[in-house]
Amino acid sequence: MKISSSLRISAFCLLFSLGIPGMVSAAASSEVVGKFGFDWLHPEKAKCQAITANTVAGAKDCKHHKEGDTASFTGKADYYSCKVSSKVEYMIYDTQARCKDELETMQSNAP
Repeated sequence: MKISSSLRISAFCLLFSLGIPGMVSAAASSEVVGKFGFDWLHPEKAKCQAITANTVAGAKDCKHHKEGDTASFTGKADYYSCKVSSKVEYMIYDTQARCKDELETMQSNAP
């Protein structure tokens, strides 16, 4: 049975928003500076970029998603999410290669 890409993205969004208590920890926005990420709320314009203090300035909510938490687009854990506003939320990874892999997976599953 093949699951539609829009269904996969919807399921990810639901699981991402619910999280699993105790598996997600708050993170200071300074923890993500120097890592790589993209704004997943705008997939058509998203591109991996180095995260600077400016990128996450004013972030209201940064979380570190660990092993056992809701997985990323590729199914892997250990990433960050930083909500800057209701229209901007960055998915952030330790390396540029991981960022690129996550972005390509997200875009390939887009409706």
